[in-house]
Amino acid sequence: MDTDPLNRPVLTYAHHNYIILDEETDAANAVKLMHGKKAETIIVTNKKEEHVGIITDSDILDKIVMRGEDSDQVSIKSIMSSPLITISAKANVRQALELMRLNLIKRIPVTDNVHILGMVTQEGLANAIRTSVLERQFRSYRVVIRERYKPIWGNLGFILQFSGLLFIAPAILATALGEVVSATGIFLGITTMSITGFVLNAYGEKTPMNLRQASILMVFSFVLLSFFGSIPYMYVNPFGQGTDPLTLVVNSFFESASGFTTTGLSMIVYPENLPQSFDFYRAFTQWIGGLSFVYLVITFFYPERKLAHMKGMLGGGSLRLKQLILTIGVIFSIYTVSLSVLLYISGNHNIISNISLIFSAVTGGGFVPSSTSLISENFLELFVIMAGMIISALPFAFHYAVFSKEMHTTKMRPEVILYFAIMFTAIPIFTYLLFLSYPDANIVTGIFHTVSAATTTGFQFIDITLLSDDGKILLIIMMLIGGTAFSTAGGIKVGRILQIVQKLTKKKFSADVTTRSISAVSSRYNNSYHGFEKKSDIHKEEKTFNEAILVIFLFIFMSFFTGALLSIFTEKNFLDSLFESVSALTTTGLTAGITNINADLLSKILLIVNMIIGRFEIIAVIYLFLEISKIKKH
Repeated sequence: MDTDPLNRPVLTYAHHNYIILDEETDAANAVKLMHGKKAETIIVTNKKEEHVGIITDSDILDKIVMRGEDSDQVSIKSIMSSPLITISAKANVRQALELMRLNLIKRIPVTDNVHILGMVTQEGLANAIRTSVLERQFRSYRVVIRERYKPIWGNLGFILQFSGLLFIAPAILATALGEVVSATGIFLGITTMSITGFVLNAYGEKTPMNLRQASILMVFSFVLLSFFGSIPYMYVNPFGQGTDPLTLVVNSFFESASGFTTTGLSMIVYPENLPQSFDFYRAFTQWIGGLSFVYLVITFFYPERKLAHMKGMLGGGSLRLKQLILTIGVIFSIYTVSLSVLLYISGNHNIISNISLIFSAVTGGGFVPSSTSLISENFLELFVIMAGMIISALPFAFHYAVFSKEMHTTKMRPEVILYFAIMFTAIPIFTYLLFLSYPDANIVTGIFHTVSAATTTGFQFIDITLLSDDGKILLIIMMLIGGTAFSTAGGIKVGRILQIVQKLTKKKFSADVTTRSISAVSSRYNNSYHGFEKKSDIHKEEKTFNEAILVIFLFIFMSFFTGALLSIFTEKNFLDSLFESVSALTTTGLTAGITNINADLLSKILLIVNMIIGRFEIIAVIYLFLEISKIKKH
């Protein structure tokens, strides 16, 4: 169809609000028939059934009513406008309007030269043109919504609905334990999450997405999951009586976001006083968010070639999607069961607490189900949890290679070896600094907290505010470095450091390190968005090196910037504020005491932003805006 409304066929806009009457019909009957048929016009025919005239409301008004004539005595032949001017059905709107203008008429029948096919009016055509112009103006926006955002809505709706199903597990546990308040809160979260998912599904399209759409999906899904996940917190209200509504919402969102981003910062001082099922729910949010279960389900509905962007966003590295599903769904479940059994052997006979602790450990989360559960004297328990924390910081491909004959750990060894070298170097230094502040501390305490920072897990049982400045700075450095690429740990990632060392020393550690070991974010953005073009190795190395430098700069800049803001908001010293900022940005969860129930709302919101941005390693947001600007230019 021609996009110009004036060139469209006039028959497109024809209506049938008219009647055809013989010329001998009296005006009174004609008016009755008009009103009975709700017609606006009368087409008059003669005895030969030829169309000879037309009558409108204005003809009846001017020629009968205004003259005081008796309508029973007046035939419509005497008041019709004749001859009848018609237009061919093959004519366009422009020709119809021109014909009306030349003949000073406002309506015209459309014919096939034998029959009347419809009627068009000047007003109707004018309205159609205005509507068409508006449609043309907004068509591009509709295309944008349909092509760019409907897939996001559809997939986001599907994720929310699937998440609702996953969270039935803690809801059933709460019901089985008879913890009514906890069960009700979790079921409320499930219901609102599922309803929203249904609505988004109704308006969206569950189709494969490009890189930008996958990026938007991931960010918004974390925000929405954190929002709906905060509903149980609002209902249970573990923050104490008298909390005003706004503070309750912010506190709840903070706790929920801390769970889904696997940060582990918490304002709940005595979690052991919470319902046991609610402690499990908190750890379960880390299990879902850290291992990206809600996104993996999408892989069952799309062919793998359509999921390159999603695979990158999941952080799968060199694993194929089926291998990634096995790693996350099966191998990490084996870890959880095995470590939970070891915790039981260590003396912690609360099975639910054990599972919750391991959920937090293997996802790099750090939520402590009970503030008294970590005891420095129980070395076996601490070593079991340290094993879980180290698991969280190693690449998914490494775990798959350990359990599978299809893959070897050779390509990942340089990064893993460097990671352990950094951690083992930091352990004696931090332990020495710890003894200066805590003379009664033991070596295991030093090892535990170094591993907790290095894996960005965030378990702690010492008061970090009492540490020396050197001790805090060392932990900040360890949190910023973070774990390895394609792991559940946060931070800059060791792969980027290895890339920089490789570039500066011009030593090639592994063919796989250059293109795959750097973060899930930077490599996926280049490889995916540019259509997987074959680029020279030199160009790839240069690009990944520049991106590694950019990520490090952004982490440091964001840490100092938000740390400075926190210091202003909280009136705390800069080092403690920087520590808290880095802990949130690297999704660690260690605290220098700033995260507490009495913190101001701006500080809590700032930490929430850091947690969410840190979950996507900052650069994801930068690349998202860069790609938006590219799209607009084109």
